[in-house]
Amino acid sequence: MTISKSSFIVISTVMVTILILFQFSNISANYASNSMQNPNAEPKVSISANQTLLDDVLEMPENFNTAIIGSPRNQEANIAEEWCLYTKRTYRRFMNLREFSKVYSRYCTLLIVNSVSVCTKKDVEILCHQSELGVNIILTSLPNTTFIRSSEKFKKLIGIRGVYQASYRVSGMTLYDGFLLGGKTTYKKLAKSVPYFRLRSGTKTYITGIVKHQKELEIDNEDLPPLLWRNQTENSFVFVVNCDFFTDHTGLGMFSAMLSEAMPYNIYPIVNAQNVVCQNFPYLSNENSEKTAEHYYYTSKALCENVLWPDIVSILNATEEKFSGMIAPKLDYSSTEQEISTDSISFYFDQNERISGELGLSGDQIGNLSRYEDKIKYDTEMMAKLTPEYTFTVFSPGDMPEFIYRRYLGEKTKTSIFSPERHSILSTIRTLITKKGLDTEPIISFYDNRILRMTTTIDGFSHKDAEDLYLKSIETALGFSTVYLDFTRAIYPTKKGDDWTRLSNNLSRYLNTYWKTFRKGFDQTTVSEADLKARRFLALDYYSKREENTIELSVVNIKEDASFMLSLNDEKIVSVKGAEYIEIERGKYVLNTSSDTVTIEVTADAIK
Repeated sequence: MTISKSSFIVISTVMVTILILFQFSNISANYASNSMQNPNAEPKVSISANQTLLDDVLEMPENFNTAIIGSPRNQEANIAEEWCLYTKRTYRRFMNLREFSKVYSRYCTLLIVNSVSVCTKKDVEILCHQSELGVNIILTSLPNTTFIRSSEKFKKLIGIRGVYQASYRVSGMTLYDGFLLGGKTTYKKLAKSVPYFRLRSGTKTYITGIVKHQKELEIDNEDLPPLLWRNQTENSFVFVVNCDFFTDHTGLGMFSAMLSEAMPYNIYPIVNAQNVVCQNFPYLSNENSEKTAEHYYYTSKALCENVLWPDIVSILNATEEKFSGMIAPKLDYSSTEQEISTDSISFYFDQNERISGELGLSGDQIGNLSRYEDKIKYDTEMMAKLTPEYTFTVFSPGDMPEFIYRRYLGEKTKTSIFSPERHSILSTIRTLITKKGLDTEPIISFYDNRILRMTTTIDGFSHKDAEDLYLKSIETALGFSTVYLDFTRAIYPTKKGDDWTRLSNNLSRYLNTYWKTFRKGFDQTTVSEADLKARRFLALDYYSKREENTIELSVVNIKEDASFMLSLNDEKIVSVKGAEYIEIERGKYVLNTSSDTVTIEVTADAIK
């Protein structure tokens, strides 16, 4: 078929036009893509440590509202102090009760004491006197049963009839509804040896031990071993803890829950952030491929791109969680055989932009201690070459010792192996995500004036009874969670439990069950979004008062917005002005506000 000259010109013109349009579309796509730039490099609100309400403001020599008894070495007292910082309670710490009794604060309404501080008749007299004055008391642990048996006055104060057994092995425990967020939970694998007390009438129990063969032993439910209870005296409440809950951060939420039980209403600030941190993922190299091919029939690079990435995106999408990936350029720094894959960089940065996720940097490697320095040097050089416009602001050290990475953070890089003109990859870090495990390290704190540190709260591939109780308590105290997923287990599997099919199934199941309650009331965030919320949380102060059925909340130093937890006893919210609210559980509300004044109308809540 012959094409006329005029038809040829038209066809040619159309083809050229289409070609140009395709070229422009590619140029536009490249221009529009910001995948190689970090949108969090310039924070919306810059809040440093010196702009927040920390212990130098809240620790007061007089006019404190909370007294903490315990030495600097006492972990229970340290947890109490951390709780005061989060709830903005003014406090003063005393070495012992006798020292406390010599100081008077007319604002003191709460006394927190541990077992070490109750050892004499004089100590008991001080506690009883404070109870008569209307001061609520929290005993985070108890003295030995010999001392308890010897003091009728102390037994009456803490609400026990007597000591049934000095040491009794409970096979688990039951957490009752309405105390911590998450509702009633039975923990069948939390065995403990505790004193077995019989309580007086009028006490209220929040956690009891589980007794094997309870029916055969003819033990009524009300006579089960009490692990945490409240006794009401004439003028105050005394809360008693008969377990090791306060040796780590499990105690934080219990403080808030006990205070809620002692007052008609309790309102306190929370972070309101739920994170999922993928440690060592994305992974940019192709190491250990022989093992992964043997285990998964994929090279490590193909495994990460074709299996792990779609799976984790699918799981997080199903629960509306946000992705925060801590990049592992390599894991084995003893060899340069497998370099960073430029294809992997393009793939993950583009994919991350599509899901509005966040990319930070992992500090892990699989070699000996000396390899951490090699890692920092290698990552700095390679990422500067391959992603020159990307600024890393989040660092998750993993197992990297603090004494190594601290030299490369911020301005301190000038004294490192890098010259002042060439900072390390860690010089721009603004957020540290450290692993749970150091009980002396706060959940949220400033590492220095500029860098915020947040600890992980739970392993997303595991959910043991102790971990669940810990999670419930942190959520109650802070409305905060950082789920930690270490992908090294999948890339370098060493045991049956490291298989990705099993790990991903566990993660999906846990996110859809244990976190369901908290997802309803709290925001899903990336790490940098949580960082901003945490800084605002640490910066604000607040005051509340109540007249009849109206609660007035005044927020001081609010930075754009703030979140609060409101706990009501036998009441419910009718209306709120100045804030939006969500009811998580009966009588438990999350308030989100951008106003400095919030008015809450409440009414009696009839028993359902």
